Amino acid sequence: MDIRPLLVNLESPYKDFDGSEEIAREVVLAALRWPTEYWARLAIEWLAQGAPIDTKVVEALDEVAQHVGFSQSVRHKAFATARRWCRANA
Repeated sequence: MDIRPLLVNLESPYKDFDGSEEIAREVVLAALRWPTEYWARLAIEWLAQGAPIDTKVVEALDEVAQHVGFSQSVRHKAFATARRWCRANA
């Protein structure tokens, strides 16, 4: 499945997404792994709005947090989101 056309869903609030949680997870993962900051920032916003998080998403968030090409703001939000999930699921 080519997830790229689904990335545009990130430009709307997560509550407006009408796909399954599995597809939402795949969209978030694709966005977090995208080479530009735009999609990663939107994916992090979706996660804050309730999109599903699991260990694969946390790993991708950690990668974003370490991506020196992204802004400090996005890296910090990625780090904080990952840590919050880890604390809640420890």
